[in-house]
Amino acid sequence: MQILLYILHFLVSLGMIVVILFQSEVGEGLGFIGGGETTFYKAKRKMEKGLKQATVVLAVLFMVTSVLIFILH
Repeated sequence: MQILLYILHFLVSLGMIVVILFQSEVGEGLGFIGGGETTFYKAKRKMEKGLKQATVVLAVLFMVTSVLIFILH
């Protein structure tokens, strides 16, 4: 049971790292002044929403597995 929990915890950790690295920066510099990204705004916004939801789900799973590891150890 503990080995499976450790493996799940490891996979959730890796998934959270990957999802966080795929997220773009909030400010993105001065590129918004010239309107450079207005054509891709909706597609990018949809992707960012999905990444944000994935981050929340993975963070909750990380906390749950951390507590379970603490209790079982």
